[in-house]
Amino acid sequence: MLDRGIQTALLALLRLGLWGKEEITKVLPLSSTQWAALYSCAQQHTVEGIVFDSFARLPLDLLPPHDLLLKWTVRIDQIERRNRQMNACIEEQLNLFNREDLYPVLLKGQGVAACYAIPDHRVCGDIDWYFEQKKDYRKANELVRKGGLDVSCTAGFSTAYLWKGIVTEHHQRMFDIHNPLNFLFLNRLQKQFHKERLQRALAGNTLLLPAPLLMMIQVNVHILKHLLSFGVGIRQLCDAARVYYTFRLNVDGEELMQVYKKLGILKWMDLLHFVLVKFIGLQPESLPFEVPENIDADWMMDEIWLSGNFGFFYPQSEMGVEQPRSSRSQPSGRIWSNLSRYFKFAPMEAISFPLVQVYSKFGGNS
Repeated sequence: MLDRGIQTALLALLRLGLWGKEEITKVLPLSSTQWAALYSCAQQHTVEGIVFDSFARLPLDLLPPHDLLLKWTVRIDQIERRNRQMNACIEEQLNLFNREDLYPVLLKGQGVAACYAIPDHRVCGDIDWYFEQKKDYRKANELVRKGGLDVSCTAGFSTAYLWKGIVTEHHQRMFDIHNPLNFLFLNRLQKQFHKERLQRALAGNTLLLPAPLLMMIQVNVHILKHLLSFGVGIRQLCDAARVYYTFRLNVDGEELMQVYKKLGILKWMDLLHFVLVKFIGLQPESLPFEVPENIDADWMMDEIWLSGNFGFFYPQSEMGVEQPRSSRSQPSGRIWSNLSRYFKFAPMEAISFPLVQVYSKFGGNS
C-alpha cells in the first residue's frame, strides 16, 4: 500500500483542488521521490486533474519538481483534449438520437463533471445513455448497428459499443439497484421527478440529465455497485461530493433519506457520507441529512487505496504488483469478499447483485 504520508498529502491537495481551501503546511514539502509516487497514485485514482488544480494555490517552493510539473501539465492537456472529444461525441450522438425522436437521459460522466469548478480537469470515462422506454432502447441499439458499429450486450440490462474511440453504453435502467423488490418503486420515483429533469442546451438540442435527487441516488448506488464487485477509485468519491455540494439546496434531505431507507441502503449511505466528510472534505452541512458519529470507515478507504480506478490497480500479490487498465486481478475471489464485506450495510443488494448481473447479461437483455 502507498505510504501513509503520501496518502495524507494527496488527500490534502485533492481537498484544496476540490474546495479551494485546506491546511497543507503539515503535509508539504515533499521530496522528488514522494512527488513521483503521489503523481502515480493520483493517476491510478484518476484525480490528477483535481490535484493539479491545487497548485495554483501553493507557494512556489511547495510545488512539484519542474520536470514532474511539466509532465503533469502535459497530462492535463491530454485530459482536456479527451473531454472535448467526449463532448463532441455526445453532441453527435444526441443529434442522431433526436433526429429519430429518441430523447435519452445522460447519466454520470459529463453531467457530473459540470458540478466541478473546472469540468475539463475531471478525467472522463464512458458515455452512458438511459432510455426510459424499452422500445426506444431497442431502436437506439438498432440505429447504432445500422451505422456499422458492433453493439454487444453487457451486464446490467445494457449494451456497449465504441464511438470514435469512446466507450458508449445504452441502459434500460437508470439505477444500479439490484434488489428486484425495488424496481417498481424506482419506476414510480422516476415518474415523480420526471418534470424536474435538468436540461442543458447543446448545439440546438436539449441534453437531458436526471433530476438532482435522482442524480444523487444514481451516482451513489453506482459506487456501491462497484464496491460490490471490483472496487472504485477516489474520483468516484469526488463525484458524489461535488454532486451533493452543487445540488445541496435543491433536494429535500428527509425525502432522500426515506428513499435510501426504502431501498435498503441507508446504512451504506451513512458509511459513504462519513467517508466523504472525513477524507474528501465535504462539509457536513452539504449532506442531505446528519451523519452518525464514530463510524469506522478507515477499512473502506484502505480498500479504495488498494483497488484504484474500478479495481484496475488492485495488487496482484503481496508484492503489490499493479494490474494494467485492461485487466483486473483475482475477480471471483475479490467479488465474493466484497459481497460479504458490504452485506451488513446493504444486505439485499449484496444478495441480489451477482444474480441480476448474470441474468441481465445472458437472459434479460434483449
